[in-house]
Amino acid sequence: MDLELVEKVLRNLAWLVGIVAGLVTTKKNLNDLKEQKKKKRRSPAKKKRRK
Repeated sequence: MDLELVEKVLRNLAWLVGIVAGLVTTKKNLNDLKEQKKKKRRSPAKKKRRK
């Protein structure tokens, strides 16, 4: 096997791993943002005290 070919394969593999890691991280961050936007319900006890 030619060393240049091995180098190209490893370089492409590194790019692929980086792209996949970036996509997974982006997806997790977007899911976290969506979950933060949901408002938390106030418990009935807190509502009564607020009046």
